[in-house]
Amino acid sequence: MNCCKLLSHATGSTFPLKEGINIEELRKANGQEFELSLDDLDESLGTSKQYFDDVSKFSFLLDDGLDEGADDLEDVSWFKRILASMVNVTDDGGVKKSIKKEGVGMVVTNGARVSAHYSGYLEDLDEPFDSSQLRNRTLQINLGNGEVIPGLDIGISTMRKHEIARFYIEPAYAYGLLGCPPRIPPKTPIVFEVELISFTDNTLLDNFDEMSREEKQNLSFERVLAVIKEIKIEGNQLFAQQNYLKAIKRYMRIINILETVNMANREQEEECLKFCQKAYLNMALCNLKLGNFGKAMSAGKKVLDWHKENPKALYICGKSLRHMGEFAKSRSFLLRAHKHAPTSKDVVSELKILDQFQVKFSAIERQMCEKMFLPKKAQPMA
Repeated sequence: MNCCKLLSHATGSTFPLKEGINIEELRKANGQEFELSLDDLDESLGTSKQYFDDVSKFSFLLDDGLDEGADDLEDVSWFKRILASMVNVTDDGGVKKSIKKEGVGMVVTNGARVSAHYSGYLEDLDEPFDSSQLRNRTLQINLGNGEVIPGLDIGISTMRKHEIARFYIEPAYAYGLLGCPPRIPPKTPIVFEVELISFTDNTLLDNFDEMSREEKQNLSFERVLAVIKEIKIEGNQLFAQQNYLKAIKRYMRIINILETVNMANREQEEECLKFCQKAYLNMALCNLKLGNFGKAMSAGKKVLDWHKENPKALYICGKSLRHMGEFAKSRSFLLRAHKHAPTSKDVVSELKILDQFQVKFSAIERQMCEKMFLPKKAQPMA
């Protein structure tokens, strides 16, 4: 089993490796050398900050699963306390689990794209050595690809959607004999608390991608919708991570698939139209976030071709026009949006911003006109 990411010494973030780590090699005394893949490093790592300023966000250490009468165990380490309520995930007990909150639905599928929050703890520290919550960024991995330490990969593969679980992970399934200095000492067990937010069945998408054009056209409408829903989940996750360019590609893919689907009745047509509108709206919003105001306008107008008074599309078009200096047109779109969504804080805020822009623009325009008509000073005689 391989581990393809390591914790950052400075931030607790994960760095991608060029090659996976062989756990068997880690068990040997001589250890193993690692080489980082610089091409895949997250740009945000360069602007890291101190994440451990609010320990109150974590209830982990306060709830160790013991009865109130267990005063005689006060001197026992909290790692050993929580082990009492855990069950083996692996046969050798190298990964153990306890559930804090039951999940819903089916267990995550093998190879799925997973979105999760986690916090990792060492036995002698009150604060997490790594936490996605404190970075306000979910963990996004493909299960079974060695993108995290083996124990975490194995643990997540036992979870259901919205489940919160704890995993005790022995060094053999974590960072081995060497650890990951200075954050992770040698031969150190780790406890992770994980919340599985969502997962996408990549096998469905992979199978679809491998089909010929004719095979795709022969798919049932329900199967096509299932594929579209999975792509939409991916796009929304990328949007939440502010990865707008990749999100746009997902939404565009939805539109391309819908253009080739065979619809048998009006109900299916309306279903396709609903997904198309959402995809164009999301594309428009992504382009707005990126400052691509012309593209945001184009996508927004596409929605208005179907639904002339869609308040979200009107808002996006109005805001884009304001950025493009088309104040009168911007106001027209925003007032229409306000008519259909009078309680929308975004629309009301944008109208106020537009008012401020127009006041400033009018003042600048007036000053320029005054300068144009001021009498020129007489030039001195040579």
